[in-house]
Amino acid sequence: MRDLEPGDIDSLVRWVNDPAVTLYLSQAVAYPVSGSDGYRWLEELSRSHTDRAFAIETLEGRLIGSVGLHAIRWIDRKAELSVMIGERDCWNRGYGTWAVREMLRRGFEGMSLRRIYLRVAADHEAAIRVYRKCGFQSEGLLRKDRYVGRGYADTLMMSVLKEEFAAGESGARTT
Repeated sequence: MRDLEPGDIDSLVRWVNDPAVTLYLSQAVAYPVSGSDGYRWLEELSRSHTDRAFAIETLEGRLIGSVGLHAIRWIDRKAELSVMIGERDCWNRGYGTWAVREMLRRGFEGMSLRRIYLRVAADHEAAIRVYRKCGFQSEGLLRKDRYVGRGYADTLMMSVLKEEFAAGESGARTT
């Protein structure tokens, strides 16, 4: 994981314009994004006190996605997690799980957050498995929350607390 850079914009724009990549994103855009949109977003991100986003790279240095914490509420010590593996050939290979765990580690240990939450499409079973593996628990269901195709779909709210993540990490290290 590393900071996002201007050289990443072409890949980010390609991913958010790919309907297969954005199908399950809770904050997917409904219109095509351009390179100038990407540069503007990166500039806004660099000035933000409430958003942190990072590039996900393979060990070989290939950019494959992004992960971040958004809507950070410093007084409440909470934030919303987002993750996107944009390169389709990297889906279901463990990169998302690694990125989520690393972002949780940074959020809880490096940023002193106490709660990290997310929204996920209730029918996105692969993502839900990843989040549960990383310690997230279901909090509730937002019924008919998102418009998808020709109808509305449910969104699952999940969260993990700092102490739950720490307990899971220590258990993972001892087994």
